[in-house]
Amino acid sequence: EASRDRIETIMLTSPDPDDLTLRAARLLAQADRVSHRADVPAAILDRARADAERMMCDTPPTGLPGLTVDVSTGR
Repeated sequence: EASRDRIETIMLTSPDPDDLTLRAARLLAQADRVSHRADVPAAILDRARADAERMMCDTPPTGLPGLTVDVSTGR
């Protein structure tokens, strides 16, 4: 289903995973892949699904199947 293929964005306000919003935590738990910048803490990425692909990149990838969650810091 095409509507399941999407990119969601999380802008971090803190490096502490306990500060993630409920929405952000749920998105990470459901993500098929997580794209992120180099400055995103590993503790945040650890909140993603264990089998989710992690991709360090400057811009989120497009055209991929499933849910991509793009994570960046507010810096």
